[in-house]
Amino acid sequence: MRDPRELYAFESADVVAAVPRGSLTLVHALPGIVDAGSASRIAAAYLRDSLRHVRLVTFDADELLDYRGSRPQATFDGRRFTEIDVPEVALYLMYDDADRPFLLLDGPEPDLQWRRFAQALIDLVEFFDVERVVSMNAVPMAVPHTRPISLISHANDESLLDPTDQLPGDSPEMIVPASFGAYLEQELGRADHPAMGFVAQIPHYLTRSDFPAGALALLRRVSTATGLELPLVDLGDLTDAAGIALGETLAGIEEVQGVVASLEETYDAMHDGEGMGPAGLATSIDMPTADEIADHFERFLARRDDEGSAGPEQG
Repeated sequence: MRDPRELYAFESADVVAAVPRGSLTLVHALPGIVDAGSASRIAAAYLRDSLRHVRLVTFDADELLDYRGSRPQATFDGRRFTEIDVPEVALYLMYDDADRPFLLLDGPEPDLQWRRFAQALIDLVEFFDVERVVSMNAVPMAVPHTRPISLISHANDESLLDPTDQLPGDSPEMIVPASFGAYLEQELGRADHPAMGFVAQIPHYLTRSDFPAGALALLRRVSTATGLELPLVDLGDLTDAAGIALGETLAGIEEVQGVVASLEETYDAMHDGEGMGPAGLATSIDMPTADEIADHFERFLARRDDEGSAGPEQG
């Protein structure tokens, strides 16, 4: 294997030197062939748009990506190509709402050189003295969009998992297509580095649509597991608006309504106090955080005050 360190370059020696070592969390969302509802892509983009950050490391995407297998998007104005959206793979230093630093690995899932890329990331985990690596992913499942999202937790060290996310006794064994995130988690474990992740279960009929509720569920669990204070209220508003639009779109389609009703019945039976998901998987249910509930309540009261003050004037 060629030297993994040749896969990446540091952006600035001064910035790298200023990164606090120890107790860092590295979060990654590397969407590939399976990113149902674009949930992990939306989650990573939301973090970049919402939090202060600086680029630390850039990876050589030409070594990792197959542009013919997944072609970059080109913008053509009728006369010329004005932009080619060539993907990037980069590591960012982020700061949460409490100004706590963490790392975000962002970009598409690599098509090539998984072993070399994983070793490069392990080198960086050791260089920055990362305490824990957390992944986000989303898969299509036979679940309704009208119910809270279930998440599957996994880790290379069971002590990282919440006891409520674990099954008593042996868990069912399944054979599934591997992702780079799964491979990285395994390799980190072999190198004695803790790694864990969350997989959001997205309604299968929304796999090809943007589904921000999946991103919100993932970021809530990341925040809970890591203690990071992530700004989720705006994403919650986006999720609410998208949910209303989706409901209006599906309301007039009787066939879809029948499918959703059947999925609701199955979902309710499966999660009736059991905490179980499909195939006997232990799952957790996505619930709003206390800050989100408080913020929405304050907005509700503000709207009530505005309506009350406007009423007499209109009368």
